[in-house]
Amino acid sequence: MYACLAAPNRDDYMKIIYFTTACKKEDYVSFSKMWDSSLNASIQNLHNRFIRALAMTHEVEVISMRPFSRKYCKLKKLDAETKQEGKITWHYLGIRRHKVSRYLSITRQSNKILSKINLKDCIAITDTLNPNVLKNSTRFAKKFNLPIIGVCNNTPSGIHDTGKSYTKLLLDTAGNLTGYIALTSSLNTLYNKYDRPNLVFEGILDDTVSKAKENKYGDYIFYNGSLDPRDGVDELMLAFKRLDNPNLKLLISGYYSDEEVQKTAESIKNVINLGNIPSDEVIALANNSRLNVNPLPFSEDSDRYFVPPNLVDYFNSNSVVLSVRNRRFKKYFENDAIWVESDETIKELENNLLEGIKAGLSLSKENRAEMIKKANADANKLYSMSVINKRTILFLKQFLKQKE
Repeated sequence: MYACLAAPNRDDYMKIIYFTTACKKEDYVSFSKMWDSSLNASIQNLHNRFIRALAMTHEVEVISMRPFSRKYCKLKKLDAETKQEGKITWHYLGIRRHKVSRYLSITRQSNKILSKINLKDCIAITDTLNPNVLKNSTRFAKKFNLPIIGVCNNTPSGIHDTGKSYTKLLLDTAGNLTGYIALTSSLNTLYNKYDRPNLVFEGILDDTVSKAKENKYGDYIFYNGSLDPRDGVDELMLAFKRLDNPNLKLLISGYYSDEEVQKTAESIKNVINLGNIPSDEVIALANNSRLNVNPLPFSEDSDRYFVPPNLVDYFNSNSVVLSVRNRRFKKYFENDAIWVESDETIKELENNLLEGIKAGLSLSKENRAEMIKKANADANKLYSMSVINKRTILFLKQFLKQKE
């Protein structure tokens, strides 16, 4: 007799509709060059990695509403385009200059895309920081009766040049989603006011980037993230200046570039401001550095709601991590990094960063190798794409069962 083959599990057919501003990695690099201001790469990196992690096992249809500004974007409009990347289909929506016709066009384009997809076993995932993306995603989730999960990676007030009305709009719109995926438990509490199913993880590693890259800078300390002086980059540069090591450089890069930060960088010998660079280059620079630094000053709000950019990548690099204390990461990586306090004053943060740099540079070869090895292992156990895929797919399956 022939054995009876079991019917495929319904979960195997699950398809994900992902609403976001993110692009393919290669497209984002070229797109960001079309802007006079630097885009916040941390938003792109998180969503791009999450999409690729989900696509390890399931098809993902991405509805991408790329950022656009008549003032800062050199392009007059963004053309609609569809691209395939393995199990991912990137649907880039066309973006017009006029705001009213822009949204109407986005609605029509999204409807046309979704009407061609079998939505029987689909789940929607949405960015929660862009009001147009959130409005578009919730509208179509309601229309097609789709469970919709919000990805919460920052507070609305944490986005530069936004006010109370922006915060209220986003929290109100995101307050009635089916479930939530957040980078911190406090972010989940902020968005998830009805205590619906949720999943929390602090970041995702990019498993596809090679660690072996040529080092063209010699010995250096590396920082990538916000170049806003409130975020510790000034104190890092002043600490480096006091180190007075002519054979060592400090490389800084990132977004929200500030004129005063640039002036400080230019005034200190061996400080090099690389500006906003692609994520693959960030990872390559982190792998070749003597130290990777997170100088973000500690505060209760930042500790509860904010994950320092690239700290997850730092722990998976070929270098030692120096970081201002962060309760979540210190719990997971207490012996994998050099931790310093930010204390109460700017000068104390500068002093503590200087002592941390000295401690990192004075590590023996054996201690350095052991610290890096342990950090890599712990980071991959928590944040590799395969780990995030398994946790998220298991989380999403419950919503398909609720539809039955």
